[in-house]
Amino acid sequence: MPQHDKRIPENARCSICSGTGWTSWSPPETPEEPKWVICRECLGTGRTDKVGRKRLKPDDSSDG
Repeated sequence: MPQHDKRIPENARCSICSGTGWTSWSPPETPEEPKWVICRECLGTGRTDKVGRKRLKPDDSSDG
């Protein structure tokens, strides 16, 4: 998880983004260039109860 100072218990993590608050999304016109977008399920908090600050955006692993 990108925010190590804000640990989320396993049972409170969003099932879609696994607690990161962000999901990888590829636009249909360029599927080879994924972008990070806020998780729609937890609204970026990484928690199932949607309470708390938004999580930090993950580092982009693609340097292309």
